[in-house]
Amino acid sequence: MSATRAIQLCNEAILSAANRQQTLEKMAKPFFPDFASKDKRTAAVLIALCEEKDNVLSLLYTQRSGNLSRHTGQVSFPGGMRDPTDTSWEDCALRETEEEIGLDRRYVDVWGTGAPLNVPYSKVIIYPVIGSVKNFSDLKLKINPAEVEKVFTVSLEHLCSKENHRHTQFKSAGIVIPAYVNTPAKVWGITAFMTHIFLKALLPKETYNRTWPILRSFKL
Repeated sequence: MSATRAIQLCNEAILSAANRQQTLEKMAKPFFPDFASKDKRTAAVLIALCEEKDNVLSLLYTQRSGNLSRHTGQVSFPGGMRDPTDTSWEDCALRETEEEIGLDRRYVDVWGTGAPLNVPYSKVIIYPVIGSVKNFSDLKLKINPAEVEKVFTVSLEHLCSKENHRHTQFKSAGIVIPAYVNTPAKVWGITAFMTHIFLKALLPKETYNRTWPILRSFKL
């Protein structure tokens, strides 16, 4: 069965209450060991599963503005640093998403928050907030050009297709990170890593079973 057909057949299963719970349980398991988090900042991002036209399920991405001082032009999930006024990681991710692309939180059905991604050599701990958005194609977004260059979605079918899979090797750190290509902008780095973790939690192995070369295991 093709990835296209498999995804079309299991859309209802993907969005079911049972699969939501199973996805969150898998996302609750930390991917990295508990690295020291002293002096690290904290942020939350929204991994939004969007229901689009023709029964297409996609993930929502942004491309960062060229006006920003860090990670200029890179692809990311909407989100940002937690403010003292944020009451939760969900509140942080939804607030930042509203500020960046004008997606009203009323349209986001929040599933929950996964384990924080405490990446080695990164100065930020990222909390992934999972949610779904119905009738995304009908929504009118308002992009903040000071933060975001453009907004785009990538279908699950595209992300599951092996022809769109690449990887980036960081030999100094001894790690390999997945990448996804043939998209409006290349999805790589931490965003691609979080995409991979989410897809593994969300989809059955016969639909998404991606692997890539490993230089060496990471040791404390």
